[in-house]
Amino acid sequence: MQKISDLIRKLTSEQNTSAKKPNTLDDRELLCRNIRSALAGVIADINTTKGKKLVVWLNCGQRIVFDQYNNESYRDIILKDLLEHGYKFQQMTFIKGEPEADNHNVIKICDNDLEYLEVSDCDASQQPSVAKKAKIVIIEGLYAVNPLQKEYELSSEEITSGRIPAYNIGRGEIAKKDGAFRENHIIFDVSPDSPLREEYRCISRNHAHIGFDSKKGFFFQVDEGGAYPGKTLLINGGRTINCDCADTVFPLKNGAKIIVKDGMDYKAMLIFEQIKD
Repeated sequence: MQKISDLIRKLTSEQNTSAKKPNTLDDRELLCRNIRSALAGVIADINTTKGKKLVVWLNCGQRIVFDQYNNESYRDIILKDLLEHGYKFQQMTFIKGEPEADNHNVIKICDNDLEYLEVSDCDASQQPSVAKKAKIVIIEGLYAVNPLQKEYELSSEEITSGRIPAYNIGRGEIAKKDGAFRENHIIFDVSPDSPLREEYRCISRNHAHIGFDSKKGFFFQVDEGGAYPGKTLLINGGRTINCDCADTVFPLKNGAKIIVKDGMDYKAMLIFEQIKD
């Protein structure tokens, strides 16, 4: 069985390789500034961008490679940057070439890499559908803590119907704290007499949970027991996140990896996989 540490090194290597592409931080910041500057010149009220789609026509000369920017990860970076400055676009896309002559919504910019901008209503048929079913596949690490099952299915209906508040992750089927009981659904457990008993301290009885939102889909959130620096990592959409704050919600992308650590040792990896209806 492949060790989690080997998988982490492979993922890190892939991230470093992608970082060597000509999609540099300076390029990104420059394009973000240019887009914000162009929007500031044509949009009087930034609140009108809520729920809208931003279309950006790029000048694909020597300075810019279209495929470098036209990908989901890069569009997410632009949308996040715009949101931090008050623009609330729901979607965006890059286009190269010229807009159609009868498209009267297009605004000509001709500023550095930007040729035209368009702000329009989102096409509901093009909005990404939210996966309502998924599964968690668990890979054990070296001297690992063992789950009761290697695979757990997740259904949004279980949460939206109120049968469970979320899919709780933790040690033991039933956890008790301050007189209240919590049922865990993705369970790590061991007999009190097991020689691995000490290894299980890295898994809290109230470690984390996976919830569901009708717009965001499945999301991950650490609970009080898992919110310690270096204890729970999330690799999500190419980003490695130290989950040390119980107030932060992370919408899960397909293939996201939740990693439980004990010091420098990786104990378990939970892989999130969407199931298409």
